Amino acid sequence: MLLVGTDVEKDVRVYKRKIRAVGQMEIRSDLMDAHLYAFNRTTLQDVLEQKETYRSIRLEVLPYLVKSQLRSAPSGGEGTIVDETGNIVVPPSSNLQCLSQHRAIAPSAFKQDLLPSSGGGTHRCCVYIASKNKYCHRLNSIQAYCDINRDVIGEASHLSGYSFSSHNNIIHPSCVLGSKTTVGPQCMLAEGSQLGDKCGVKRSVIGRHCRIGSNVKIVNSVVMNHVVIEDGCHIQGSVICNNVQLQERAVLKDCQVGAGYTVTTGSDHKSESLARK
Repeated sequence: MLLVGTDVEKDVRVYKRKIRAVGQMEIRSDLMDAHLYAFNRTTLQDVLEQKETYRSIRLEVLPYLVKSQLRSAPSGGEGTIVDETGNIVVPPSSNLQCLSQHRAIAPSAFKQDLLPSSGGGTHRCCVYIASKNKYCHRLNSIQAYCDINRDVIGEASHLSGYSFSSHNNIIHPSCVLGSKTTVGPQCMLAEGSQLGDKCGVKRSVIGRHCRIGSNVKIVNSVVMNHVVIEDGCHIQGSVICNNVQLQERAVLKDCQVGAGYTVTTGSDHKSESLARK
C-alpha cells in the first residue's frame, strides 16, 4: 500500500479480509507515484464501458482496479463476491487471486508467496518500485523539466552517455567555443553547437547544432536543438524550444519560448510564455 500527499496524515483503514488475502502487507509513505500506468487494453475498455462516469485514470480507474483485484470469483455457485470496500466476509475456504505474478519486477513489495490464484480474482495490479540506483522523476511542470535537465549533468549524468571534463561539465568534441568564452560546471553542450566570443554559460543545457553569437549570457536555462541566439542576448531561468531565433540584445528571464518563435531585437521579456499563433 502506497500513501502519497495528504493521505499520509489521515487514518488508514485496512480490512482484515485483504490482509488475509495477501498474507503480508507493507505500508509505505516514502514512494512517489510516477503517473505512468500500463494497462491491458481489453481490461481498460471493459472498465470504461462499465463505469461511464469515470474521467480520470489516476483518480478513478486505477483505484477501482486495485480494489477489485481482491474480489473472489464464484466457484460452483458457492463463491462470494467481496464488494469494493472488502467489507463482506468471505468463507475461509475461498481462494483469492492477488498480486502473485510479476514478483520479479518489484521484489521489495513481496516478502513471501501469496495465496494460490485459482479463485479467479477480477483483476491483477502490480507495481514497479525503482531501486535507489535507478533514476526516476515525475515530469509535470516546467520547473520539473529544468530540474531533470540539471540532473542529467549532475547525479544522473550516466544517462547522457557523455563523460565529464576536468571542469565538471560536458562539452561535445564537435562544439566550437570562441575567444574568452566560459562554460561553467554542471553545463552541457551537445554536438555541433557553436558559441562566439566572450559568452558565459552557467548551469545550463544547450542542445544540438545551436548557433550562439558573441557576448551572450545563459544561466539556469535549457536551450533545445537548432536554436539561433544572436549577439548580446541574456537568458536566465528559461526554456527555449527547437528552431527558435533570438535576435540581437533580446533579454529573457523565467520565460518559455515555443518552437519556431522569433524574439525580436532588443525585446525584454519576464515570466512570459512566447509561442507562434
